[in-house]
Amino acid sequence: MPPGDGNERTEEATPRKRRKSREQGMVARSTDLTGAIVLLCVLMAFPAVVSKLGNGLFASVRAGWASFNPDASPAAFAHGATIVLQPVLPGLGLLIGCALVFGLACNFGQVGFVLSGQALNPKWNRLDPVQNLKRIVGVGGIMEGLKTLVKSLVFGMVAYSVVAANWTQLMALAWLPPLAAMAVVGEIMRTMAIRVALIWLALAAIDYFYQRKRLDKELRMTKEEVKQEMKEMEQSPELKRAIAIRRRKLSRRMMQAVKSASVIVTNPTHYSVAIVYEAGKAHAPQIVAKGADHLAFRIREIATENDVPIVPNPPLARALYKHCEVGDFIPREYFQPVAEVLAYVYRTVKRIRTRT
Repeated sequence: MPPGDGNERTEEATPRKRRKSREQGMVARSTDLTGAIVLLCVLMAFPAVVSKLGNGLFASVRAGWASFNPDASPAAFAHGATIVLQPVLPGLGLLIGCALVFGLACNFGQVGFVLSGQALNPKWNRLDPVQNLKRIVGVGGIMEGLKTLVKSLVFGMVAYSVVAANWTQLMALAWLPPLAAMAVVGEIMRTMAIRVALIWLALAAIDYFYQRKRLDKELRMTKEEVKQEMKEMEQSPELKRAIAIRRRKLSRRMMQAVKSASVIVTNPTHYSVAIVYEAGKAHAPQIVAKGADHLAFRIREIATENDVPIVPNPPLARALYKHCEVGDFIPREYFQPVAEVLAYVYRTVKRIRTRT
């Protein structure tokens, strides 16, 4: 497609689209990272697991011999199996619990808490053989194949290096007692597994960042999609309701602020800007309310009810309304005209009080 035609996915995904994709189960997650961390953690806990399993197996054998029952009924068989299996359950529970806890923790660390049933909904397009073939021979399928090939080669090299380094010990196994030979083989296998897990973890970290980049690329949007989403958000009843509530709250605060304003600068009919200034308490006058048309009339009405001075000054009123927001301090370029208005108000108030 020609560049710049508006159909290119050049825009970052909006928070709304990212939220919807999470609800649909589209998240950046590496199964290799979960597998590597679980394997590494299980290997760290392996000595304790082996100890419990070994003691449990010996206890199972003793319990089996002690509770041997020639009765071949299902009830007797179930009772005997329970007695035999019970001693090894703590070791198995430790092994399974360790894998389960660290697997869940790794998944949560990658994608956070995502509870959505949409990912479980059946997608009939996955039964389409043409689509499945495209997934296999597409970029994603090729990358998965390359990852599998690289992992196989790397893991094979690691296994070969460990065996080569311990070849002398392996050749001497025939002259060792059975328990000693098992200990040597077990240590070699544990060393091999730890090295494989560490290398797998490094490869999985790279894969995780690749998955994040791939998801970001899939979620990219065209300029037209961004515009359409903004329109949908503007038409959202929830958003309109929130904006209306915010406007009402802001309007109430402004009307309260008008009662304590120092002066109201007007257009005189289209714009009204309420200014407050307390010498010694603020470094500059501050805009506490502003409005146009009906709101401007309401500001003038409240000002009249509360004896707040109203000064017509169309150029200043238009400039302050255009360039200042409620809560802003007067910009430096408007210090002089605002100071003149305040000075006029103070002189007028002083004159009225003198006459009174």
